[in-house]
Amino acid sequence: MKKTTSITLGIICTLFVLGACTANNKDESKGSTETPMMSKKEESTEQTSKSSDKTQEQSIFTALLVEDGKKNETVDQSIRLVLNEVEAVKDPEEILNMMKNDGVILNVSTEQLAAGLTEVDLRAGDKIQFTLVGLPAMTMSIPPQVAGNSVIKVEKIQ
Repeated sequence: MKKTTSITLGIICTLFVLGACTANNKDESKGSTETPMMSKKEESTEQTSKSSDKTQEQSIFTALLVEDGKKNETVDQSIRLVLNEVEAVKDPEEILNMMKNDGVILNVSTEQLAAGLTEVDLRAGDKIQFTLVGLPAMTMSIPPQVAGNSVIKVEKIQ
C-alpha cells in the first residue's frame, strides 16, 4: 500500500514539474536558442542605439583660466586647462552645478582648440568658451575633469 502510494505520488510530482517547465516554452518556436536574458540584452541594445541616433544637444559654457594652458606629460600630449567661474550659455543637461563651485579641468587636444589658438595663447585670467557633448564624461574629483572626447571646441573670448 505504501509502495503504490509513493509511486503514484512520485509520478504526479514528476508530471507537475514537467508540466511547469514546458509551460514557458509554448510561445517560442521550436529550435530557437534564444533565452529570456538574450532577448532583454537585445532589447536594451536596441534602445541604446535608438537613443544614440538622436542628435545630442551640446552644452556651452564660459569660464576664466586659473592658470596658463600647459601640455600634459602623457602619451597623447593633451592640453590641461584649469577653469573657474564657470557660467552656462546653454546647459540642456543641467551640469553647471558640478562645475560652478570648484571649477573644472579640461583635457583637450590641439584639434579641439579654435582655429589659430595654441596652448601658448591661453593665459591665466583669459575668458574662454567651451562646448561639450550633451552629457560629457566627467570624473567625480574636485574639481571635476572632463575627458577630451567630450569636448567639442575651446575658444578664447575677448
